[in-house]
Amino acid sequence: MIGQRFSPWLLLAIAVVLLWTFVPMYWTVKYAFMTKTEVARFPPVMFPHAPNLAAFYNIFGHDYTAADGTVYRASGQWSQIIAGIRNSLFIAVIVAIVTTLVVVPLAYVFARLDFPHKGKLLAAILLSVSLPPVSTLIPFYALYVQLGLVGTRTGLIIVTLTITIPIITWMLIGFFRNLPPIEQLGRIDGFSRLYIFARIIVPMARSGILVAAVIAFLFSWNEYVYAQVLSTASQAVTLPAAMSGFLFQVPEPSHLAASLLVSLLPPFFIAYFLQKHIAELNLA
Repeated sequence: MIGQRFSPWLLLAIAVVLLWTFVPMYWTVKYAFMTKTEVARFPPVMFPHAPNLAAFYNIFGHDYTAADGTVYRASGQWSQIIAGIRNSLFIAVIVAIVTTLVVVPLAYVFARLDFPHKGKLLAAILLSVSLPPVSTLIPFYALYVQLGLVGTRTGLIIVTLTITIPIITWMLIGFFRNLPPIEQLGRIDGFSRLYIFARIIVPMARSGILVAAVIAFLFSWNEYVYAQVLSTASQAVTLPAAMSGFLFQVPEPSHLAASLLVSLLPPFFIAYFLQKHIAELNLA
């Protein structure tokens, strides 16, 4: 057993997975601490010779003076980055709240009750989940132009909800199905179905609901396709769309890497503080 468990092929597979996972991450992280000269050097530099925080200062609109006296000027897109962080946080929080309020009763109904055409409605939810966002991009853009929602946070919230609500509903249906069947016991005690749902089911499902809200937040925080088309160069620009300027408009690999690291902070803190609830959901 021990020989099979630690066979050369298994070790090779683990090494490949680790390299596949961590090499791109390291390659991005090192750019955030390199100078423009090191970024442009060929063959590529594996380790920054004089790591600095210039890129992080620059993307927030500040100049940075290195130890050797070199001055790194603030990025011309710093205002877009700050606006992107502000808009992404606002949109992601609203999307998480609205998604949770809509999805929790919806998933409960699909999971615990029987009603006509339930299977067809579930199939419709599954279909909407399977559609790639790019397939609905042109219809949404044409509709938003007519409604005046292009370049607005309201428009981004609405379009993001069309993604999060079906996905989170489908996820929570399975979670609610695994809860103990206590509705009939509550009805015998004289409680209404609404009371049972609000006072018994929801507290029992708090871990799943919390994780669902987090997933909705992360979907919104990371959404790029719709944001790139519907909000770029507007006051409603989100962080992913703002970061793309460092790749396409004015190529700045170090600024792009620094903004990517900044964008990872909310998911990191969410995962750290909510890991207990995520573990409870996995165990359920």
